[in-house]
Amino acid sequence: MPSVCNIELSVPSTATIGFVKRKACQKLGIEPDLTSIIHDGTRIEDNRRLSTLHLKRKPLTIDYLWARHLILWGPEGQKRLREATVLVAGAGAIGNEVSKNLAMLGIKRLLIVDNDIVELSNTSRMIFFDRKSQGLNKARVLARGITSKFPYVEAIAWTGSLEDLPLEHLLSADVIVCGLDNVISRIYLSQVSRRYSIPMIDGGIVGYRGRVQVYVPPNMPCPLCTYPSGQYGRIAGLRNPCDGPAEETKVPSLPTTISLVSSIQCQEAVKLIVGHQSYLKNGMWPKETGEPLKGILMIDLQYNRYSLMDVKRSKNCVVCGDNGLVQKPVTILTIPVKDLHDSTSQLHHIVAHEMKLAEQQIMLFSQRRNKTARIEKKRSLRRLHIGAGNIVTAVAQNGADYTEAVVRLSRS
Repeated sequence: MPSVCNIELSVPSTATIGFVKRKACQKLGIEPDLTSIIHDGTRIEDNRRLSTLHLKRKPLTIDYLWARHLILWGPEGQKRLREATVLVAGAGAIGNEVSKNLAMLGIKRLLIVDNDIVELSNTSRMIFFDRKSQGLNKARVLARGITSKFPYVEAIAWTGSLEDLPLEHLLSADVIVCGLDNVISRIYLSQVSRRYSIPMIDGGIVGYRGRVQVYVPPNMPCPLCTYPSGQYGRIAGLRNPCDGPAEETKVPSLPTTISLVSSIQCQEAVKLIVGHQSYLKNGMWPKETGEPLKGILMIDLQYNRYSLMDVKRSKNCVVCGDNGLVQKPVTILTIPVKDLHDSTSQLHHIVAHEMKLAEQQIMLFSQRRNKTARIEKKRSLRRLHIGAGNIVTAVAQNGADYTEAVVRLSRS
């Protein structure tokens, strides 16, 4: 693979190119179905025999869909992108560009949330919308466009309100990318980000101006920290903090500003997906990606001004302040299903142990499609249809203290 690595394989001369490709991809940790084999500048079909090629003159070249990415962050970094899920909040101008960029980067799954419909004026700034899309749900049209153009990406549309998104969908996200233009929804997403320790990248545009902020809970300032605490009621009624009320004005929007802001958001998402585990383990962001943006990047394309505004956590923040809506994140536990031996009693025992509480203090609830049911002891998990991929919530009352945890059930 040029500029990435050279490998040697031991295969019989009677082997097909398809066999060689699968073996090479296994060694490199990449997907064979997204790979081609090139010999002397020509793509070779999988059913061709190795013996028919003059390998002494020219070696085989592996052409992988994201081969140029591997030069930057290697197969392991690309693998993390291929396993990641991103929640895209808003399927409008920013949502279209973010979804497109993330798909090209190789994200495995996009969960696109929007309950608005496509209007004619959207089609001049949003690449996946056309005149035939008018009156249709934005999230559904965008998801359909992504899977049509990028079949290796799973795009899921949520057409209800953001606040009704099931917990299992929220917790499936590795990163939240926000392109919403109302403060109420951003307050909600900031709560979700802090409560469940999901990094969030917030972006916004007004005409020539744009901004991007990265929030990695719990210590970085959240997107609400810059808002004056005594004016949340007034601000919540605005589509953007520097605009008039929604019924009086529309937010001006340009495709150039949209493209720039969304590109920066996506690159920050890559940093978080590829490098966050390394940061948690070593306390350092890998040089292959660089560290996430600190502060708020302010962009003005009209006057060519680009500045990074320093931001500190506000003790009066409505979300993460001393008396905020989410004063501390919820504990997230991951428990392999095989450790539970099909027993709800074993689940209670392990959760209580991890939370350092007595079993009688905790209550467990299954979460599925926004329906909540209490999990009693001495039951079969299989009969309750609880298994790998399901989310369980745990709550406990210890005197005056209330404790909450979220349990992810995994295969291993």
